[in-house]
Amino acid sequence: MSSYIIDLAKPEFWVTFLAAILLLAPMANGQFRSLRFALINLGFLTALLGWQGGGVLLSGSVVAWGLTVAIKNKKLRPVFVTVALLLCIALFLMHKLHGIGEAIKLQGAAPILSVIAFSYVCLRLIDMYRSLWEERLAYPNLIQLINYCLPFHMLAAGPIQSYEEFITQPDEPRRVQPREVLRGFERLGFGVFKKFVLAFVIQKIFLTDFTAGNGYWALEAQMFFIWLYIDFSAYSDIAVGIGRIIGVHTPENFNRPYLARNITVFWERWHISLSMWIRRNLFYPTQIAALRVTGNRWPMWCASFAFMVSFLLCGLWHGIAWNFVVWGVMHASGLIIVNLYKKRLSKKLKSKGVKKYMANPWIKVVAMAITFEWVAISHLTFFFNTDQMLYGFWWLISLVTGGGAS
Repeated sequence: MSSYIIDLAKPEFWVTFLAAILLLAPMANGQFRSLRFALINLGFLTALLGWQGGGVLLSGSVVAWGLTVAIKNKKLRPVFVTVALLLCIALFLMHKLHGIGEAIKLQGAAPILSVIAFSYVCLRLIDMYRSLWEERLAYPNLIQLINYCLPFHMLAAGPIQSYEEFITQPDEPRRVQPREVLRGFERLGFGVFKKFVLAFVIQKIFLTDFTAGNGYWALEAQMFFIWLYIDFSAYSDIAVGIGRIIGVHTPENFNRPYLARNITVFWERWHISLSMWIRRNLFYPTQIAALRVTGNRWPMWCASFAFMVSFLLCGLWHGIAWNFVVWGVMHASGLIIVNLYKKRLSKKLKSKGVKKYMANPWIKVVAMAITFEWVAISHLTFFFNTDQMLYGFWWLISLVTGGGAS
C-alpha cells in the first residue's frame, strides 16, 4: 500500500505493533497464530482507514479468495479471467477518475480501492494467482490470504514477499527467541534513526524539489538519490525488525545498492523483492514468449524486448504519467546496454580477459560512478513535465555531440 496512506508517524502503526507483540510473541499453535495475525492486520487497516475502509478490504479479501477457488476449478478459469479483467478496469477508472466513487455510491471507498490497485497488495495478488494458475503451490485459506496480502508492517514500502516463500513456511508452534527479539529491536531502532533523523536532515538541508536554479539541480540529483535510499531502506529496516520481534518472516530488501558496478547489479541490490517480482512475473514470461515466437533465433533481442516491456509496466505501476514511462525506458535501456556490453567483452577478451577486466579496481570505481549517476539522473523524471524532459534530453544530446545548449 502506498506510503502516503501508511505513515509510520501515525500512532495507529505503533499501537498495532504493540498489539502484535502481545498477541504473537507467546507460543501458540499455527492456526491460532495465523488467526491472530489476520485480526491484527485487519484491525490496523480499519483503525487507519475507518470502518468503511476495513469493510472494503475484508470484502475484497473474500472476493480474492473466491477467485483462487475459480483457478482451482479449471472449468471456472474463464470466469476468473473475466472477473479479474473487469476488476482491473474498475480499479484503473477509480484511480484516474476519483469522482466515479460518488457516482457508484462508494464515496471514500473508491480512493482506497484505487490505492490498492497501485500498491504492493496488487503485486502480491498477481504473484499468488500466477503461482496457483501454474499449479505449483498449495491454495491458501482466507486467513492465509489476508496475512499474505495485508501484513501491516510490510504495507508502507514493502518488501514484497513471494507467495512461494510465504506458503511454504512451516506453520507450527514456535516461540520467538530472546536473541532474535534483541536483533529485531536493534534493526527497528536503526530504521527509525535513518527515517526520522538522517533522511529528515538531508531533506531539510539539500532538497528543494528541484526548484532551485543556477545548476543546483546537479548536486540535488545526487542528494535526492542518497535521501531516497536512506528513506526507502529505513522502511525495510523497520519492517524486518518488526518481523523478527513478532516472529513473522520478512525478507531483506536492500544490499548496498550504491556499490553496484552496473545497472543489472543495482537491481539485484535495490528493492530486491520488487526486482525479483519483475523477474518472475514480467521478464521471464515475456522473454519465453518472445523466444517461442522467434524460434529461439534472437535471444539477445528477446531479452532486450523483455527488459523494455517489464520496466515500462513497472514505471506505469508507479504512476500513469509520461514521467514514469521515461523512468522505465531509462532503466530498461541501461539493462540492455549492460547486456550488450557484456556480450562484446566476452567475445573480445575471452574468459581470462573478462576476469582480469572485472578485477581491475579503477574500472570498478568508474563503473560504480556511472551506475550511480545513471540512477540519480533517472530520478529527475519524477519532477519534470514532458516539455522540461524533452528540453533536458535535447540539451544533453547537444552537449555530448559538441553542439552546445544555447
